[in-house]
Amino acid sequence: FGGLRPNCLQGATANPAIRRAMAAAIDQVEVMTAVMGDDRKLFRAPVGYFLPGTPSANDAGMDAVRRRPSIDEVKAMLKAAGYAGERVVLMHPTDQTFYNAMAQVVGQSLRQIGINLDVQAMDWGTVVQRRTSKEPLEKGGWSLFPAGYPAAEYRDPIFAGNIRGNGGNAWFGWPSDPKIEAMRTQWMDSTDETERKRLDREIQAQAFETVPFIPLGQYLMPTAWRKNLTGLLKGPVPVFWNVAKG
Repeated sequence: FGGLRPNCLQGATANPAIRRAMAAAIDQVEVMTAVMGDDRKLFRAPVGYFLPGTPSANDAGMDAVRRRPSIDEVKAMLKAAGYAGERVVLMHPTDQTFYNAMAQVVGQSLRQIGINLDVQAMDWGTVVQRRTSKEPLEKGGWSLFPAGYPAAEYRDPIFAGNIRGNGGNAWFGWPSDPKIEAMRTQWMDSTDETERKRLDREIQAQAFETVPFIPLGQYLMPTAWRKNLTGLLKGPVPVFWNVAKG
């Protein structure tokens, strides 16, 4: 599950309206085509904040990613949001194939709408280290970085960590969204499937409003194994137990 994580504490990316404009500028199909190629069987886009095909997946707010506004329309969104050319630092991990492709497309899309983008190339280890920083940009801080999240975590609001809005306790980027947190708690407390589906929709609609991260699509990594291997288990990561030679 690919996404672009913004720093919600400071700088231009702390403004939800600017984050919405950034999301509007990015075409998920373009990103996933750069990541996986032209074979549509290898990716799903556009996607919302829950994994396609799961009970929590819904169409609330999906116009935000299905409708492709013009560059001028997105520039108008930025202007209305109060963007004044502030520098935005995109950490670009060049040694990770998927993230490298994501960053290249995202960078071009954000430049086209007038974002003053400072793309800083680095290895993934440096991203992992630097993303912990809450310092301002002039002291080594950051604004955005691409990342991939295990798809299984986005089956429902419980495990979808990047939707969390618990501020300083949230994942890197630290978005604060009391509404999402309250609805997540209601979802966990409810045993009514109808109520849960209503909350799924409201959570996704709120996420499209506050943009704790920008969804970039779901990519499906192809795998191959010898014919004499049996017992391979499907999952979000490769596992080797239960495997036997035939």
